[in-house]
Amino acid sequence: MIKKLFKEPLFQFLIIALLLLGGERWINAEDYAYDQYHIAVTDQDLLQFMQLRAKTFKPDQARAALQALSPEDRQQLIDDYSRNEVLFREAMALNLDKNDQIIRRRLIQKMDYLAQGFYDESEPLTEADLRKYYAENQAQYEKAAEVTFTHVYVSSQSRSVDEAETLAEQLLVQLNEQQAPFENASRYGERFLYNRNYVNREDDEIGSHFGGSFQANVFALTTGSQWQGPIQSDYGWHLVLLVKNAPAYIPQFEEVSSAVLADVQRQRQREIKRLAIDKLMAKYQIESE
Repeated sequence: MIKKLFKEPLFQFLIIALLLLGGERWINAEDYAYDQYHIAVTDQDLLQFMQLRAKTFKPDQARAALQALSPEDRQQLIDDYSRNEVLFREAMALNLDKNDQIIRRRLIQKMDYLAQGFYDESEPLTEADLRKYYAENQAQYEKAAEVTFTHVYVSSQSRSVDEAETLAEQLLVQLNEQQAPFENASRYGERFLYNRNYVNREDDEIGSHFGGSFQANVFALTTGSQWQGPIQSDYGWHLVLLVKNAPAYIPQFEEVSSAVLADVQRQRQREIKRLAIDKLMAKYQIESE
């Protein structure tokens, strides 16, 4: 069987090819070793290395920075690049990238970051862009309703609701007869679970501290020097001295322009990254069971 195999032309051809390939590798061993262990560092390599290290993709700035380097700093940059290249090649030679979920995750994160980096190459935003975005998304810049008030609390936890309400009504008369000022509220009533004074607090916070019914009733009051109430909360009854009641409103563009700029930048960055990743995915044919 072995003699018959050696007589086959195809087998003979394979043997000759292997001998030729091995001989060529043996004769040119130094050249192969040179290619394997040779690192050619170009300006383009250094530019890319600088941008990746600085986590910013601005070729013109990187080129200017490279040209401004002193000979010592340039050599240090070459040494840093070469060190990374050596470690990378040795890791690949040892197949350290195979079946390693940590490296896989890092590579995915890097590609995701690179896709996001294309934002730096996009056209700069104009005021017209910002105003257009603001006009289409005004609701998200709405300023919440705010109030400033102090209150005197009568608990219904240790007495009936009706009894607590009666005590609150009597205390209301006393507060208005004595014209109790804002700063003296702590002298009356009982200790409340949260705060005594609420200054420039938004409606959501009031609702979270007192309950939705109290929130609605307080924001329906008008400001003045008279104590008002009693208003019932989730905990009892309250007498309120309201000094500010600002309804919710949508501010002018000029008031929130910095916030609009940040939002538009984030939106454009997400869109550019999505398009870049979609372009990469378009090159692949994906099949699933």
